[in-house]
Amino acid sequence: MSSTKTGHRVFKSAAIGGAALAFAIGATGCSAVQDFQKSTSDAWSVTYEVSVTGGDTKTVNDVKYLEAEKRGEDSVEKTSVSETTTPDKKAKGAAAWSVESIVTAEKKAAVSATPGKGATATCKILLDGVKEIASNTGAPGERVDCSVDTPAFAKK
Repeated sequence: MSSTKTGHRVFKSAAIGGAALAFAIGATGCSAVQDFQKSTSDAWSVTYEVSVTGGDTKTVNDVKYLEAEKRGEDSVEKTSVSETTTPDKKAKGAAAWSVESIVTAEKKAAVSATPGKGATATCKILLDGVKEIASNTGAPGERVDCSVDTPAFAKK
């Protein structure tokens, strides 16, 4: 075999290998950029609250809420068959359940629960534990749902 044919094959193999390496590095680079963008995304501290009055206020049942595992990620649904409420010291016959969560800005925040027999449930979604962005009150004994897209952060 001539040395020019061997050289051509070596060059062709090197070119193919180099292209594959460049593609792999590019794909890894894109992934790293996406991971960085997610880790620096705006995210809200969201408080989900379900308060109950009248009837059986000891628990709320079939509780569902959305939470992002990490900043920048889409929320996933968390579920619980039953959650114990904390009695309200100021209002007799009232109790509440709450949980802190993270939700990426401009993504959906949602909570739902069913009160005990004869109780009325009210759900609320709070940003940073203070600003109410959604609330709803259900009929006695009926499921209550709150859902809202979280706002964008103010531009600096």
